[in-house]
Amino acid sequence: MTRTDDLMATMQRHMRGTAFVFARTAKGFDIDLDLANKQWWGVLKETRLSETSSFQILTDEIDSKFTIVEIPRFVEWAGDDAPHFVAHGGGAPKQRMRDEVDLRVSAEPVRRLVRREAEGLGFRESIDRKKLYTMLGVAAGGVVAVAIVVAIILNTIG
Repeated sequence: MTRTDDLMATMQRHMRGTAFVFARTAKGFDIDLDLANKQWWGVLKETRLSETSSFQILTDEIDSKFTIVEIPRFVEWAGDDAPHFVAHGGGAPKQRMRDEVDLRVSAEPVRRLVRREAEGLGFRESIDRKKLYTMLGVAAGGVVAVAIVVAIILNTIG
């Protein structure tokens, strides 16, 4: 067994009795809401859940690094009274998982659990490159916007 397998097994033990399923991938494992299991439909419907997240846990055994990639997911309730993942959110009032207190269906603890357990197995977190580039782009845009405002103010004063 690899440390990735150990991490996935530990996460499965922590999340036993919740609406999440795990799938091993070539680069780590995925954690997703189990919409196929009718057992969870009642809880999900009670919370009017419409937004959630799936997680890709990418591990690098050689460099002892891991990355958490969070993927927004949207849930709609079909005419057959079953929840389905859809491409984008609808116009209904939103109930996000991170706002939900029912730990059986809340995605909020997933990131914390993965970080704690991965670090316990000797992994170090590396940031998702897409997230890094997005943060850098937003920061650069903010700097440009401030520079433009300052230039306008100085031009107006002068």
